[in-house]
Amino acid sequence: MAALLIAMTTGPAPAVAQRDDPKWYKVQPAYNGQPEFLYEIAERFLGDGDRHAEIFELNKGRVQADGKTVSDPAVIEPGWILVLPDDAEGDGVETGPIPSAPAAPPAANDPAFTAPATSPAAAAPAADKGFPVLLVGLIVLGVLIVTAAVFFLLRRRRSAPSATAAATATSPSRSFDTAAAWTIDRALRVLVTTAATAGRPVPAIYGVSLDESRIVLRLAAPDGDPVEPWEATDNGRNWVAALRDLQALPAAGEVPSPCPRLVTLGTAGGTRELIDLGQSTGVISVGGDNPASRDVVGAWAEELISSPWSDRVQVVTGDVRTRVGGDRLTAVGGIRDALAAAEGEQTDNAYALRGVHRPGDAGALGVLILGSAPGTRDMERVQALVNRPDAAWVVIVLGQTRQDRWRFTAHPDGRLDTGALGITVYTRAEHAPSAR
Repeated sequence: MAALLIAMTTGPAPAVAQRDDPKWYKVQPAYNGQPEFLYEIAERFLGDGDRHAEIFELNKGRVQADGKTVSDPAVIEPGWILVLPDDAEGDGVETGPIPSAPAAPPAANDPAFTAPATSPAAAAPAADKGFPVLLVGLIVLGVLIVTAAVFFLLRRRRSAPSATAAATATSPSRSFDTAAAWTIDRALRVLVTTAATAGRPVPAIYGVSLDESRIVLRLAAPDGDPVEPWEATDNGRNWVAALRDLQALPAAGEVPSPCPRLVTLGTAGGTRELIDLGQSTGVISVGGDNPASRDVVGAWAEELISSPWSDRVQVVTGDVRTRVGGDRLTAVGGIRDALAAAEGEQTDNAYALRGVHRPGDAGALGVLILGSAPGTRDMERVQALVNRPDAAWVVIVLGQTRQDRWRFTAHPDGRLDTGALGITVYTRAEHAPSAR
């Protein structure tokens, strides 16, 4: 996806040094509770997220204070200084000399490296030093060789993984793909915008597939009459569009997503596969290897509170750890506490949640993630949440229950079987087979 974004840019990067009083911005740890990324920065300061490519071109190759280089439009880090186009404006935009990164000291083997000046005694001709200098040099060389050998052996011993470390290394570990999120979010906003212009509803979407050139919407009910530039395939079960065609179409900025509880399953044959949890009509179970299944649901929770399409989703977790937090995440220690948090005041107005998944409806949605299978009485409370008339809550359980409608199985090697959904994905890119 990073390659796609780079390909969208045009022309060489402008010479920042030739600009008078350039504008720049220092990347912050978070904005509105979410990590910053180029699309959001372009939208905030330039009024158009699609201009993120301009910001990338202005900064491509620039060395930052931490020694890293701006080389991937999907990767920016807090503390980095980003040069902005001249028309950038907003809170945080600075004008004036750009803070420079400290120059790295030259390596000893660098041709430009100049050895420190030696004392007059050290600069004396070798003939005046005689044999002692040669002897000292040989001794120093021997010490260095022995030290290097000891260091190599110690490093090799430390790098050999224990059984616990090996188990940890093989459990799935995923990070939020910001570049893919930009592309998916914009494609969904284009869909909503073009459907509204055509005066027709947006079809219910249960899955999204994304590769480097196109996006596929998997529909809950067949629809053979798509809006442009989408094309219907598989008897109307899928809508397909080329990413280049979507880039040329307008996308309204403030439109609710047609699939706000969309999460990433993994990759299959080089294609990123996502599923809308809100389309499940019952409990979703994730079983198999316990560390791997916990990693899967933890990643889902993080994605739900980070994705641009999930801004109205509330996440409640019980006995599930996440690496990030936010206003839309309620994390408690036990299952019953999590159920109580989801139930709220046990009134119709406790959570004004939307469940019909159609743009224009007000309210938020909920996802409840439980770290183990509930007992009989607690399962009745789970069913009451799942069966609400507005379909406001999705319940995910680690382990199996009798009420499962979607059942996923996670494996230590990163494989995730999706059961009735009919696809197998890999949650770790290094384990996924490449597309042929």
